Amino acid sequence: MFAVVCTTVAGVLGVPTLQSASAQSTTMKVKVLSTRPQYVTGGNVLVGVRHAPKGKHISFEVDGHDATIAPLAGNWLVAGFGQGKHTIKATAGGHTASVKIVDHPTSGPLFSGPHLPLLCPGAKTASATATCAAPTQVNYVYRSTTSNTFQPLADPANPPPDVASTTIAGKTVPLIVRVERGVINRSPYSFASLTGAWNRRLVYLFGGGCGTSYSTGSTLGTNVLDPELLASGYAVATANFNTFQTSCNDVLSAETALMVKEHVIETLGAPRFTIGAGASGGAIQQLMIAQNYPGILDALSPVIPFPDALSIAPGVTDCGLLDHYFASPQGAALTNAQRAAITGYLTDASCNLWVSSFLNTIDPRGSSCDGKIPRSQIYSTSNRTGIRCTLQDFNRNLVGIDKSSGFANRPLDNVGVQYGLVALQHHQITVDQFLDLNERVGGFDIDGHFQAQRETAPAADFRRLYQTGRVLSGGGSLRKIPIITVNFYSDPIGDIHTRVRLFTIRDRLTKHGKVASNETIWSRPSNGSIVQALTGTVVDPASLVKVLDQWLTTKHQPAAAQDNCTDAKGAIIAGPGIYESGPCHDLYKVYGDPRIAAGAPVINDRLRCKRVKIDPSSYGTTLSSAQLTRLEKVFPQGVCDWKAKGVGQVPLAATWINYGKGRFAA
Repeated sequence: MFAVVCTTVAGVLGVPTLQSASAQSTTMKVKVLSTRPQYVTGGNVLVGVRHAPKGKHISFEVDGHDATIAPLAGNWLVAGFGQGKHTIKATAGGHTASVKIVDHPTSGPLFSGPHLPLLCPGAKTASATATCAAPTQVNYVYRSTTSNTFQPLADPANPPPDVASTTIAGKTVPLIVRVERGVINRSPYSFASLTGAWNRRLVYLFGGGCGTSYSTGSTLGTNVLDPELLASGYAVATANFNTFQTSCNDVLSAETALMVKEHVIETLGAPRFTIGAGASGGAIQQLMIAQNYPGILDALSPVIPFPDALSIAPGVTDCGLLDHYFASPQGAALTNAQRAAITGYLTDASCNLWVSSFLNTIDPRGSSCDGKIPRSQIYSTSNRTGIRCTLQDFNRNLVGIDKSSGFANRPLDNVGVQYGLVALQHHQITVDQFLDLNERVGGFDIDGHFQAQRETAPAADFRRLYQTGRVLSGGGSLRKIPIITVNFYSDPIGDIHTRVRLFTIRDRLTKHGKVASNETIWSRPSNGSIVQALTGTVVDPASLVKVLDQWLTTKHQPAAAQDNCTDAKGAIIAGPGIYESGPCHDLYKVYGDPRIAAGAPVINDRLRCKRVKIDPSSYGTTLSSAQLTRLEKVFPQGVCDWKAKGVGQVPLAATWINYGKGRFAA
C-alpha cells in the first residue's frame, strides 16, 4: 500500500538568500536548500539562515551538539549526522531557529518503495539488497581549440596552450570542466561544471527508451559534456536511472533526480533554476516529475514527447494484437492503406516499429531485461517466483500487486474497443472486414501470450493509477512552469514519435476549455533518422534551455517561446492559432493511434472505457440483421463510450506520494 503524503512545494527547492534584518521586525529562520527536509541523504545538507541579526556570528547544533559546518556559496553545509530524524538549530545574537530533517542512505530508497532486484556491475546475480556502491571519481577535461573537442586534463591548474576560453557574466575563464562520477540511489550518475564560473543554473538530462533492465544500465541520448551548455556556464547532471531504457519507472527517476540534485547543490551551491531536458522517454520523465514531484524541475523541454508510459501502453499492445491479426489470411488481405487506417497512423510502419521495439515489455520471460539478468533468476513456468521483466512488474510498487498470483497488476483492458471504427465510418474498410477484425483481435494474457479473449482488469487497478498520477493529467506544477514541447515531424517515415502526442499533452493540460499558457509547441521537419528519434539524440538541448532560462529569469514568455513551426521554405511562423489552419496545420498533419482509430479522443486518457449499448446508426453505413447479430456477439457488454470518463478515472489525489514502508518514510 502506498502512503499518500500531501505537502506544499512553494520554496522547498527555491533559491536561498541570506538576508539581514533586525530581530525585532523579522523572525530568524533556518531553511533546507539542497532537498526536501524529509529526504536528506548522505549525512550532510545545505541550509540557509534568513533574517539573522545583522553582524552576529551564526553557530549550528545538531540534536543539541555542535555541528560540523562549512560555508558554501553564502550558505552552510551541515554534516556529521547519521541516518534518522534530526533537529538542526542555528543561533545568532541570542536568537535561534531550527528545522527538522530526516536523513537516509545514499543508496535509497526515499519514496519509490522497496528496492527491486538489481544487477550491479561485476555481480553474477541481481539482488534487492545490493547497493552497487563505487568510489566517487573526479576528473577534468578542457576544450581544445586545436581539435574542438574535450580532452583529458591531468592538472587543471596547468592547462595546455590550446585551451579555449569562455565568458560568463563578464568574466573570462578557461574552458576547463570538472566531471564527477559516482553512484547515488544505486545508479551511476555524472555531473559536469565549468571551473572558475557558474551561471547558477542546473540542466538535468533525461534519456529515452523504456526498458526494464534490472541493472545499473547506461545513459541513452544524454551527454553531460555538452560544449554549448558548459561554455555558457550551466552545470549539467544525469544518472542512469534517469534513462528510461535502463529504468522505465518515473517515480524512481524522480527520486534519483532529487538525490543527484541534492549532491550537486551540496557541491556547488543552490542553483537559481533547474531545467529539464530530454527526448522520448526522457520527455515522459520530465512531464511526470513536474506533475507528481513538483519543485525538482523549474522548466521542461520535452522533445518528441509522449505523455506517460501507462496511457500509451494500450496503443502499443493494440499494435501487437493488430500485427497478429494482419498475419492471418483475413488480415493479410487488407491493403497497406487499410492497415494504416485501422492502426490510426499515417503508415502502418509505426505500429510495426512499436511491435519490434517495445512490445516485449509485456513479456515476463526476459527479452526486455536487456539480456543481463541470469536466466536462472528470470520468471518461467518452472520458476514462477523469478524476476518478471514486464513494464508493470518493474513498476510493481506503483501499480500494486495481485494477491492471488504475486504478480504486479497489469492495467490493460480492451473490452468494448471497436478496432477500425473510424476506418469503417470513412468507408475505408467494409462492415465484414470490421467485424472479422473485432471477432479475432483477442488480447494478451498476463504472461504476454496471445489469447482469443480480450484483456481486462479490475476497476480498482485503474482508480489507483489515476489517483497516484501514473496518467498525465496536468496536476502538480504542469500548468505553472515554462514548458516547450518539440515535434520533429516523422509520421511519414513510420516513426513511433508521432505528432498526435503533442496535442494529447496539450489537451491534458487544458483546463475548463482554456489552453495552458505556460506550454508551447515547436514543430520542425524530421531529419529522417529513426535511430536518432529512438535514442533521443535528435536535438541538442542548448537552444531550448536558453529560451527557458530567459523565460524563468525575466518571468515573461519570450517571443521565441511561442507556438511556432518551420514552413516549407525554412522560415519560422509563430503565434496563436497557427495549428488550427495555415502552413503549420497543413505541413504537419495530425493522425492517431489504434485507440483514436477506434473512436477515442485525442486526449486518449481512458485506460478502461465505460461501455454503452450498441447504436446501429453510429457506423456510417447500414448493418444487416446478421451483421448486427455478429456485432452484439463480439460486444455483449456494449461498446466504448469515449465521451464518458474512463472507469476509475479520478483526479490526482496528492503530489509527493511515498510508496515505501521504510522506518523513516515520510
